[in-house]
Amino acid sequence: MTDSNRGEPLPALDGLRGLAVGIVLLSHLANAGLPVLPGLSLSGIGKSGVYLFFVLSAFLLTRLLLQWPAANWRRGASWADYALRRVLRIWPLYLVVLLASAVISATAVVPWWPYPMDAVALLRHLTLQEGTSVLWSIPVEFHYYLCLPLVAWALAAAQRAGGLLLASALATSAGVAAMILWPPAASLVNDVRLGPYLVLFFAGGLAALFSVRQATSTPRAKRAFGWLGLLALLAFVATVPAVAAVISGGAFQADLNHRWFAFFAVAWSALLLAVVHGPARLRRPFEWRPLRWLGWVSFSAYLWHMPVLAAVTGPMGLAGAPALAVFAVLTVLVSWASWRLVERPLQRVRWPRQRPAAPEVAGKGA
Repeated sequence: MTDSNRGEPLPALDGLRGLAVGIVLLSHLANAGLPVLPGLSLSGIGKSGVYLFFVLSAFLLTRLLLQWPAANWRRGASWADYALRRVLRIWPLYLVVLLASAVISATAVVPWWPYPMDAVALLRHLTLQEGTSVLWSIPVEFHYYLCLPLVAWALAAAQRAGGLLLASALATSAGVAAMILWPPAASLVNDVRLGPYLVLFFAGGLAALFSVRQATSTPRAKRAFGWLGLLALLAFVATVPAVAAVISGGAFQADLNHRWFAFFAVAWSALLLAVVHGPARLRRPFEWRPLRWLGWVSFSAYLWHMPVLAAVTGPMGLAGAPALAVFAVLTVLVSWASWRLVERPLQRVRWPRQRPAAPEVAGKGA
């Protein structure tokens, strides 16, 4: 990823995507009885990783649109390119997973497959009405792709009319309205509706507007961003269900923070801005090459890790350290192959008459 606003490379954003999918993987390992950190269950943190995906996706795409020349907003080719890239970003690999699941379910050769898919379920998944297991997030994100141009336009218009204060008020009001219309307490488990999660996307969009307008950062501002990022990370750690149970002295509640949409909208946006505009020492962990690589293949890892986990704990009959090792190796191999064969070839596809756009971070939602 290149920060075209300041001309600086921002590989740390790949690392943030790696963190997001890592959180999901760690949670599902714990759910399967394979804790990576002995003595500390990470069960229940997976949703927070998906929420980081949502915030980061909104940030990157809104930032891209905000940096378009004014002429691009009036060119049909620009929007054709946007639509093409959004479809190619999600649908090809998603379709591979759905069709593979449908064939496997029909033949019953792999009874442990985690995505059961009869004809009705296949149709509902294809029409973004259903999301089995981790597939629930695909309809949410794809539906937001349709809304994002309007959100980016509204934020930009508000900023021109009244500065960042008015744009912040608009995004905050929209987020509050969304939570009133789709109350978090009434959201479903693995809800495929966009409404409950709009506050996360709006926060990512507002962070993008702030980032674009934040042309430079003084040493004092960098330090402030550094503290902001640290506080965001500490807040996330405090919401880990096992940690929260220790702090409060209460019982462990795996779904403790699954509906804390506003909290994660603020926390993840703060961390994102801190990584982009804060001190180098905060970016450095997210620039770690293995974490960046995980970010590149994050969408593939997100979709394929559940079948790998089901195979390791099912027919392979592995447990403990051997299961963790085999899971890690197989997930790396499958994710790399999926990214290399399906995702990567499509990332450079553009609408034929569209001028080259700013590059995006590889991975889910980019």
